[in-house]
Amino acid sequence: MTRIDMTTREWHELITPVLPHASTDADDRELSAVRIEAAQYAIYAVAFDRYTLAAERHALKPGLRLWDTPGPVHVRATDAAASLRLFTFSKDADPPLRITIDVAPIPVTVVGRETTVDRLAITLEADDGTRLVLHDHRDPSSDPLGSWRKTLAAVLGRPMAAAAPALYLNAAYLPRWQKAVRKGERLAVFTGSKGSQLLLVAVEQHFLGAWTPVSYLEDPGEMLAQSPWRDELGDDPQERAGDE
Repeated sequence: MTRIDMTTREWHELITPVLPHASTDADDRELSAVRIEAAQYAIYAVAFDRYTLAAERHALKPGLRLWDTPGPVHVRATDAAASLRLFTFSKDADPPLRITIDVAPIPVTVVGRETTVDRLAITLEADDGTRLVLHDHRDPSSDPLGSWRKTLAAVLGRPMAAAAPALYLNAAYLPRWQKAVRKGERLAVFTGSKGSQLLLVAVEQHFLGAWTPVSYLEDPGEMLAQSPWRDELGDDPQERAGDE
């Protein structure tokens, strides 16, 4: 069993940034989840929908270290969102939460008979007695979130090079990154040397993400070469009127 104490605000700060990156595709249920992963010095929340990958880091209190941490827990994104509605905070009240990662019974039906099996789960408990169990739905044989560290490490570790001349981005994904930024923080986007390489998105020291650019056959330079703006920006009607 692993227990982690944090405030309700800190739970929100762990889950909220990654929720927009969980898949909403009904045919891709294994990615309709948030991965909660405990490590020695931090607990991570991760989500991925094959286009953007997001990882939020909650550092443990100084001097605290987790040993023999259990495996990752994949909770349904809808359940993670429900936990934010159930456990709330305000500027005047930030209740403590006890977060336990351990096995818990989950209801199942076997040959028409209701029973339970023990499965890894995250249990959230507040001092007022409110309790929520988030069961693990991970399939260890098919875990597309399992390589999140390797993906981010590769992008984070690549040499700083001349930026790509242009990038094609899906504008619908732009609002996703807003959830990771707290008041007064910086969001930084790092490109590779080619427009087709993953973008690295960082928010201070607590958030890392990867964003796959859209790929097109035409070179980004062709978009500007065919643009009417070149001629029109040099044709100022006011200047022309003055000449007349």
